[in-house]
Amino acid sequence: MNQNIDVPHHVNTFWQCHAGTWDTRQPQRLLIIAQRSELATIDVLETLFLLDIKHLTCVENTLIFDRQRGLIKTKLTTRQIMMNYAGRLGLSGTQLIKQLAGELGLSKHKLPVIHGDAILMPLSTAKRGTTSWYNRHYLKHIEAQGFMTALVYDGQITIQVDMSERVATRQLAKAGQLQAALQEHHRRRLVPDQSVPSMADTDHEMMQSYTDQVLKHFGILALPGEISCLTRRFFGKL
Repeated sequence: MNQNIDVPHHVNTFWQCHAGTWDTRQPQRLLIIAQRSELATIDVLETLFLLDIKHLTCVENTLIFDRQRGLIKTKLTTRQIMMNYAGRLGLSGTQLIKQLAGELGLSKHKLPVIHGDAILMPLSTAKRGTTSWYNRHYLKHIEAQGFMTALVYDGQITIQVDMSERVATRQLAKAGQLQAALQEHHRRRLVPDQSVPSMADTDHEMMQSYTDQVLKHFGILALPGEISCLTRRFFGKL
């Protein structure tokens, strides 16, 4: 299953020095080489994966796989990180996606967070708890590895997750449908309805009518074309 990706950008040398498959079932090994950050945030165009490690007996709750920054560990939970990010998106990150899923007849289970080319998807449902998230951006393809699935990203970054290829393929297809629907929704908002007069045209007609009444009140004769020319100049249409 191939994914369209952008032209590759710079990847942190960390990933070249630690080439190989990253097994998310063994987060203890990852913690040793991760860099600590107290104010960790995500960059949806560079952050590839949020690994929930809240169940471990350590102070950190999340590991962040980021193309630019490398591997980061933070006390923030994946829920806190995603709620902070989704909050910045407003309705585009939450209610609108639910609305579009309903219109398309798609399940509202495990809905993604979409922003442009980036699509962040949860590995499991976590309405009140935490879960891991993966990004479709820069995802080249996925590979079945037994009961696991390898997410192969641009930059030779492979992340092995506890999810079947069938589930991953279905989730990616659903996310693609929602992304297309979201883009169409925004496109329709930018294209004006030709059957409804624009505000500028309405203002122009009102000004022309008002000017005609004023001229008649003072007994000034003017051709309709002259009045139209005057109002068009006023609205900068010449």
